Amino acid sequence: MHKKLTLSIIFVVASMILFAFSPWITKDIAEKRALTGFQNQQKDIVDGCGFNCVGCGVVTSEKVLFGYIVRIEYACGLISEDIRENHQKKNVFVSFLGTAH
Repeated sequence: MHKKLTLSIIFVVASMILFAFSPWITKDIAEKRALTGFQNQQKDIVDGCGFNCVGCGVVTSEKVLFGYIVRIEYACGLISEDIRENHQKKNVFVSFLGTAH
């Protein structure tokens, strides 16, 4: 009984460590998932937001526990001039499962 409990605890701790560092999610995958997730949210919006502007897209990406934080820059609606003041920024968390939040 004691041996099974010890093995179970070791398995849970090892799994948490593996998930925390998530080696199967690379920087490129995280950036693509962040962009795709954002675009999917904007799909049915008439004057939605997008990356069709100068300097828009992935700004930075940083490896954190359980995934990546990807900072994206985008513009929304009909803008009169493509300048940085009209752009918005957002942090997207991409988890070790590959989901964007």
